[in-house]
Amino acid sequence: MHRSDVFPPVSEFDTRHSLRNPQWEGSVEYVSGSAVGTVAPWQPVIELCESVAAELPAVIPEIVDRIRHELPSYRIVDRAEHEHDVTDHYRGLLTGLAGRRSPTRAEIEAARALGAERAAAGLPLHALIDAYHVGYREMWNVLLTRAQSRNAEAGAQLVSIVGMVWTWVQQSSSAAAEAYGAAVRAADATLLSLTHQFLDGLATAAPTGIDLEQLAHALTFDPAGTFQALCAPAADWPDERLMELRNRHWPGTVRCATRGNLMIALLQDVSPETVLATAQRRAPDTAFGIGLRRTGLDGATASVADARAALALAPAGGTVSFADQWLLATVTPAAHRFAVLLEPCREAARLHPELAATVRGFADNSFSLTTTARVLHVHPNTVKYRLHRWQQLTNWDVRTWEGLSASIIALGLPPLT
Repeated sequence: MHRSDVFPPVSEFDTRHSLRNPQWEGSVEYVSGSAVGTVAPWQPVIELCESVAAELPAVIPEIVDRIRHELPSYRIVDRAEHEHDVTDHYRGLLTGLAGRRSPTRAEIEAARALGAERAAAGLPLHALIDAYHVGYREMWNVLLTRAQSRNAEAGAQLVSIVGMVWTWVQQSSSAAAEAYGAAVRAADATLLSLTHQFLDGLATAAPTGIDLEQLAHALTFDPAGTFQALCAPAADWPDERLMELRNRHWPGTVRCATRGNLMIALLQDVSPETVLATAQRRAPDTAFGIGLRRTGLDGATASVADARAALALAPAGGTVSFADQWLLATVTPAAHRFAVLLEPCREAARLHPELAATVRGFADNSFSLTTTARVLHVHPNTVKYRLHRWQQLTNWDVRTWEGLSASIIALGLPPLT
């Protein structure tokens, strides 16, 4: 059922849904069947609610203005739709206050429908809940101002039902939040299933029965576009944390899931820095590998491989880009094969860290003894001696390509466990 079937347009409100009810005449008692008194003393509040209901076309735009000012994320919701939804809700509130009742089942279902719609639109949950509080604050101020200007009796009676107003806030916002969560979980389950299929298809070169281009389109990727991958340890990304990352409103497309011991995120039209800034706030101690930007579905597969290789070099809480460390990232998976060649160098670095620092400094400073000495705060002759000592211990002369490349690779590889 659409909410318009439950709540008529404002123009029809006076004739079809007047706040006056013939059943209220006499000594009828209210609040969900609880005895609280007769209608006659309550007549000023009924008249107040009728009066404010008649003003809704003027009041609602002001309330919506306040919501959209305090909660900028509401700009993704169409203004006319927003005003329509708020009008429906506060018409129900005014009817409920006049009848001294909590929301009906239909009104709760309307709140649930609204929560699901806001989830589909990408509105953050906190904004949805905050909008209820902002809106009720503004409507209460309208009611209180009108009541005080009419007579003291209406004002006093209105203040006495603060608890009832809070019941409307709590029940309506809770119903909306519950439906929002259910909608997000359902959409996320579908998205996650498609992402797993896509990643599996990339990893297995699209076996029979998997149409990678169709899956890419379903995930809002352009299969001919540019992809970039991020990888992190799966252990750092439990389901709830990863769900937050998946459902964030990104400027481009970000799809992520765990596969084996990895968390893999594929990006399109969004920078890795943007995603990393959010991800590292969620998991500050996790390491990330960043793949190259590559084109097409084959490029997506290669970028995932890049990111996986770069991750092997990343310290906890740090990031390593394949673009910066492609040599070490490429060599690392095969490091055990030539460990016997590297061990003399790695042993020398463990026993003489100053020699290793000098070798790195020499490579980083254009092979200049003077510049390296200045950076290390030592004499150039000290640099010269250390490089000679390194050659004695490792048999690698860093003034040659073979000796320098072997030394830098050995010093840059992670521990060979």
